[in-house]
Amino acid sequence: MAKEKKVKEKKVKDKNVKKDKQAKESKSLKSYFNQKTFLGVTLVGVLALVVVYVFVYLDFTQRTEELQKSNDDLRVVVNELEEYNTNMEAYKVEIEEIKAEINSIMDAYPADAREEDAIMLAVELGERNTIDFDAINMEEKESVYAVEPYLVTAAAIEGLDESLVFTQKHAVYVNQTTYTELKSVIQQIYESDNRIGIDNIVYTKNEEYGVLEGNIDIYFYSLAGTDKEYEAPDIAEYPKGTSDPFRSEEIARQLAMDMLEDMVGEGEEGGAEENAQ
Repeated sequence: MAKEKKVKEKKVKDKNVKKDKQAKESKSLKSYFNQKTFLGVTLVGVLALVVVYVFVYLDFTQRTEELQKSNDDLRVVVNELEEYNTNMEAYKVEIEEIKAEINSIMDAYPADAREEDAIMLAVELGERNTIDFDAINMEEKESVYAVEPYLVTAAAIEGLDESLVFTQKHAVYVNQTTYTELKSVIQQIYESDNRIGIDNIVYTKNEEYGVLEGNIDIYFYSLAGTDKEYEAPDIAEYPKGTSDPFRSEEIARQLAMDMLEDMVGEGEEGGAEENAQ
């Protein structure tokens, strides 16, 4: 009986040990799975945060920065518009002053400059001065500067709706004159109704006759595109058969007489000095 009892106790003990072992293994396995689950959940959470950060937060931040920049740009525009609105009356006055100045500048330029203008200038110079023209050389008109139509339209000036073109025409006057007459010629050129610029003046002294020989280079400026019309100079009719429209022979005689008077004057001064000695 005692032996059977010990056998039963041993079996019970072994069974309890086995249960304890199974319980420990089950607990250990459960703990292992709990750790894995926790790590998995944590990893999923981190991934979710990364996704939210990349696709939501960063996008929101970028859009916020863009919106802020847009607001700053709009604020600058609003400030400018407020300034314009505040100074509107002053701007209107300035615009009218600028338009008046533009019209004043354009009024100074004729609508065109042609060969007859260059020829009539020589005629006018010959009428008031002792000058003998040997030749008048002219070149084709050329463009100097153009104002595009969109700028002309933006200016909103009455009578202007096309491009403005500033042009120049070159003319060379080869002539003979005296120093005193040359000064008068230059003054008359600048007083001309034409828009004229003197480009070059080159003269040498003729030792034999005591006169200046050379040329005056001139540019005739004009402005095309305004509502002005070209006005041809008043060219008087010359008698049929006239071969000296510039009075070259008359002027040459006048130059010779002036030279003779200068020589006589110098001779008289020299004689007076000899008598004084």
